[in-house]
Amino acid sequence: MDLLSDLTPEQRAAVTHIDGPLLVLAGAGSGKTRVITRRVARLLDSGIAPENILAITFTNKAAGEMRERIEALAPGSRVWVGTFHGFCARLLRSYARLVGIEPGFTIYDQADRLRAVKDVLEQLAGDEARVTPERVESAISRAKNDLVTPQALRRRARDEDEGLTAKAYAAYEEKLRACSAVDFDDLLVHVVRILKENPDVRASLDGRYRYVLVDEYQDTNLAQYAIVRALSVDHPNLCVTGDPDQSIYGWRGANLSNILEFEHDYPGCRVVKLERNYRSTKNILSAADQLIRHNRDRKPKSLLTENPQGAPVNLTILARETDEAEAVAAKIAGLVREGEYNYSDVAVFCRMTALTRPIEQALRSARIPYQIVGGVSFYERQEVKDILSYLGLMANPKDDLAFARVVNVPARGLGKTSLDHLVKAARDRGLPLLAMARQADQAEGLKDKAVRGFRDFARLVDELRALCDHPAEEVIRQVLERTNYPDYLKANSDDKGEDRLANLDELVSAAHEFELEHPESQVHDFLADITLASPIDRWDEQTGAVTLMTLHAAKGLEFPVVFIVALEEGLLPHSRANNNDKELEEERRLLFVGITRARRELYLSRSRIRTFRGQQQATFPSRFLDELPLDEMEMNDRSGISDPQYPPPRGNGSGSWTRRPDAYPAPRSSPGGFRLTTAAQLSGSGGGPASPADLDALRPGVTVIHPEFGMGRITAVDGAGPRRKGTVAFATGQSRTFVLAMAPLKPLVRTGGTGPARSG
Repeated sequence: MDLLSDLTPEQRAAVTHIDGPLLVLAGAGSGKTRVITRRVARLLDSGIAPENILAITFTNKAAGEMRERIEALAPGSRVWVGTFHGFCARLLRSYARLVGIEPGFTIYDQADRLRAVKDVLEQLAGDEARVTPERVESAISRAKNDLVTPQALRRRARDEDEGLTAKAYAAYEEKLRACSAVDFDDLLVHVVRILKENPDVRASLDGRYRYVLVDEYQDTNLAQYAIVRALSVDHPNLCVTGDPDQSIYGWRGANLSNILEFEHDYPGCRVVKLERNYRSTKNILSAADQLIRHNRDRKPKSLLTENPQGAPVNLTILARETDEAEAVAAKIAGLVREGEYNYSDVAVFCRMTALTRPIEQALRSARIPYQIVGGVSFYERQEVKDILSYLGLMANPKDDLAFARVVNVPARGLGKTSLDHLVKAARDRGLPLLAMARQADQAEGLKDKAVRGFRDFARLVDELRALCDHPAEEVIRQVLERTNYPDYLKANSDDKGEDRLANLDELVSAAHEFELEHPESQVHDFLADITLASPIDRWDEQTGAVTLMTLHAAKGLEFPVVFIVALEEGLLPHSRANNNDKELEEERRLLFVGITRARRELYLSRSRIRTFRGQQQATFPSRFLDELPLDEMEMNDRSGISDPQYPPPRGNGSGSWTRRPDAYPAPRSSPGGFRLTTAAQLSGSGGGPASPADLDALRPGVTVIHPEFGMGRITAVDGAGPRRKGTVAFATGQSRTFVLAMAPLKPLVRTGGTGPARSG
């Protein structure tokens, strides 16, 4: 086929560029995947060998789509297309010993990593540790993404907690080495080290991958940046595509500067802007464009489309989160009932998974099928994880985490006390647990029955290890048979036994499908594919169900109809962005990403009062709502509450609250008589100490306003007199303690009354 005939001039310029660095600034829905795949096909047409081309993206789903399109354009070319982590895992299998690990290493997922961190933290500080394993695990991940070593982290420590975190980082690294394991971040960090310390390897890989394409470049972290730079020294034919306006992963190490500074890193590079959107209506793009223009850290560009104007973007205000959820469910039901959409055409986005509960309940009540993306993965279910742990121990006999998980599954009479004795003996001798199990008679404190149990388990694993070079499907079937695991499930699963057995059948099917796609694969290949998959890779768009997901998970997807809920201060933007301009801009980009997932209809909503994390609080509208083109939107206030801070627009334009009263069905109830009041109205010009009358009103359960932190509820009061203190839980999710006589707190007063308002 003609690779250029149906391309715009800008797309054609990106596709036909061959040698030298190229930056493609691709706006949302601008045909970026088409450009990348056509560019690969064009390189092949130019006589460049497939093995000299490397295409990298961020999810297996995106890589699979690219691979299929390239195969359709250039059958049999077998260009390597995959994720950063998949590419690095492949390199590490070949060069593992250069960084002191075995080629058969295990890849720890986040649950495994957290478990390992808990172990080392317990060894270092026992019950006295003031930092949580989750906090330490997160700090280690950030350090690795920034290429910070344990030694450097220790030098930076400012207090005892940070010092303990650095020690835990070092101990965690030792534990990984002892288990011949790596985590997600190590896949990148080890490859950076290999490329940096082995010039011959770097030059060889640079010479092999002469043409490198990196998608979603705005999401790369420092380690990924270093890898791309190292592979583009001798042959700087690097093409990166991305959009600074869609950089939403700063919290996990993504560095926006990588794309903003690309022209500085590669002088003389060509820059192509893809500004024409093929996905969304004009009204949706207008909302997205006006929002994102408030960001400073970006590459200015427009969002243009020849698509129809489309329905106005709808903003609806409800009384409570339950009303919001029921309204969303009712609207979805109506859209499907009218026959224009199927359930699978609809997605509901929220800022965090904790907000999905009322939406799920409303969808269930309305009997609307839905699927959650990013919930408990199939591969994280207990029975599936057990069998995968057997496979992991077979592939890597040093994997102590896998050993500990399955040594007594099915039961072999090896309880915690017996395992503790074995762990101590293994640690004293510097041996992996499986090796220690083979000589369990040398472990002090073990009874004869436990010794026999450990030896029998070790013998079983050793026998199964002989199958490691067989296809994963065959190995799984053998594990199930040799361990009698199905019988164990039947005896221990009560009424869920059939479902859990069905999950094992599904695991066998997954291994079979993997073998069909990778004919010469082995067990460790199957395990790596599972571990490196992201939640979106497991999303099934053919289920006929509404998709419920976070805004982060929605990146790269599109739907005819999108709902974005809980547009409130403290949620979107998140409270942690209040005093950080960079984080605030990322929150704005997150909403921009959500808006640009919608093709035909977009519904935004917020509630006046929300019960979140066990507390019912009045809310403020997201500041981002004021940055949308409200005069072009349909707005409906179904809350029954007067709000002087956010009045309906004046005039007879399309922004009327009542222009389309059926946009959301009316809620079942509303908190009548409750009136929200602004911080400015309650605190005056800047607030000041509470008066004696106000102090009497500041008691637990009272809703108050603070000029800086907004609306909150007093949860506790301690002491008496002028030093009396009160703890306030704010709508942003923060909790703070004040000396009440000095704090600029004002009780919220009901309309038509004199008593303070309780948030009940």
